[in-house]
Parts: sequence; C-alpha cells; structure tokens
Amino acid sequence: MTVDKKKPPGIVRPKLIVMPFQARGGQPFDGIGLGLHFFFGNLFGVHGGLMECWFGWRVKKIFPEPMLFKAYCRGNNLFPDIRALGSREKVRFWLEGTYRRKGEKFFLDLVLHDTKEGSASTISLAFGLSDGLLAGREEFFDWLETCGLPFVGIEKALWPEQITGRGLGFLGRGLEILYLNYIRGRENKETSADTDLIDLSWFDRSVEASKDSYLAQDLKGWGLYKNGETALAKKVFSSALELNPEGIGALSGMMWCALGVNDRAGALHYAQLKAGCRGEDLEKARTFVDKKFEAPS
Repeated sequence: MTVDKKKPPGIVRPKLIVMPFQARGGQPFDGIGLGLHFFFGNLFGVHGGLMECWFGWRVKKIFPEPMLFKAYCRGNNLFPDIRALGSREKVRFWLEGTYRRKGEKFFLDLVLHDTKEGSASTISLAFGLSDGLLAGREEFFDWLETCGLPFVGIEKALWPEQITGRGLGFLGRGLEILYLNYIRGRENKETSADTDLIDLSWFDRSVEASKDSYLAQDLKGWGLYKNGETALAKKVFSSALELNPEGIGALSGMMWCALGVNDRAGALHYAQLKAGCRGEDLEKARTFVDKKFEAPS
C-alpha cells in the first residue's frame, strides 16, 4: 500500500463521485447500500489527489425525478450510460457497486469508471462491522493505485467506523430522505419554508443504534443544519469530530454553522482545518471565508 504520494504542482485534481450501492440477489431495500455509499464517499472526501465532489451536490442532475433515484437504489443495474454522464457533469471517475450481506459482513463488487479513458476496473472486497470497517480498506487503497488513483492522505481515511448493521441501514434510509429532499427542492415557492423541513426520524434512529458512529453523527448534523437548527447541528458535528477529528463532512458542517451565525473566527478555523485535511491551500480557505463576509455591492 502506497502512502501519501505528493501531487505534482500544477496538476488539476480530477473529480470522483460514489453512486449508491445496490443489493444483489433479490435482497430487499434496507438502506444498507446507501449507508455503504456514504462510507465510501467519506473515504474519498479526504483523498488529497481528488477535488472535493459529493454525490449530493449533483443528485438532482443525475436523477431529476425522485422515482428515478429510488428505482436506482432498489435495482441492481449499473447506470445506463456512465460515460455520457461523466462528460455532461465534467466528473472523470465514478464508483458503482453492488453488495451482498451475510451476517455482519458485506461482500462488495465495485466498478471504477474512468469516463475520460472510457475504461472500467473491477474488484471484489469484503468488509466487516466488527473491526470498524477497516479490514477491506488496505486492499481497496491498493486497487485504487492500480487504477491510477493512489490515495493521498491514507492515514486520514483509517478511522474505526463503529456502526452497527441496524445503524448502517437507518443511516441509509435517512440519507435517502435527504437526497430526495435535494431532488424535490421547494415544490411550491410560495409556501412556508417549514414545508421544506425533512423528517429526522431515521437520522435519530441511526445515532441511537450506533452512538459511537462518526457517519451517523455526521449525517444527523447535516439533517439538523438543513432544517435550520444550527445550534443543535453544531453540537452534533462536534460529537462527530470527537469520533473522527479529521472527518471532512463534520469539519465542513462546523464551518457552515459558523458562517450561519456570522462567526468569522470560527468559520476560518474550520475552513483551514478542512483545507489542511485535504492538503489544500490555507490562504484559499481564508479567501473563501473572507468573501462570505464581504458586504454586498
């Protein structure tokens, strides 16, 4: 396993999106595929050789209708034209996968599409809940190197993810609700903003089932933030960072919470922590925050 190869100066980092994983062999939808998708998305979130790029940012463009997204999550067919999608969205790499669950283990078949080269690489991996989803990561990182994506910042992607099977399923169901909310948006712009709130029941159940899970705490933080509960979101993001101090999603969440209450110092602190975690320019992080506080012209 290669650790921390430095990115040559002047090279533009490519983008990668993790698609929701699908159940194999007629397994019913239980949220696990979306939970695993969120786990892998958080691994790539700290990959210093890639630009930050989350599925949720583009879910509405990939699946413009809720039924299309739900059908994909419940099927076991790869996206019909991933190369055209990559060209349209200007995202080079796309990770798709299917899984089979056996007790506390998950057997994954993954496909990494390079839509620029028109190639696809595959691997079969096993991950277990008892060791914090750690055992399969080394093989996964080695495979990425053979695909031309050596992982920059491996040590940041090795937190023990203490989530239970129930917690992972609840996490996935909550994530589905969040993504569907992104797709639907404000269906009636004239209605109260309260109608845009999301139901956090699955988020709460995930945390209750897995109190020591970084992923569960992080997702709940984003659900609270989306609902405008900034103070509670900050508290939950803080709990997530106690479990994984370099969790990129929670660092970003703390930054946005600070921005939401005009806390310039807090926003700068977390923006620079996030940039440092991803090997990015700290001055660019400062500039980003400064622009948020510029008076409108």
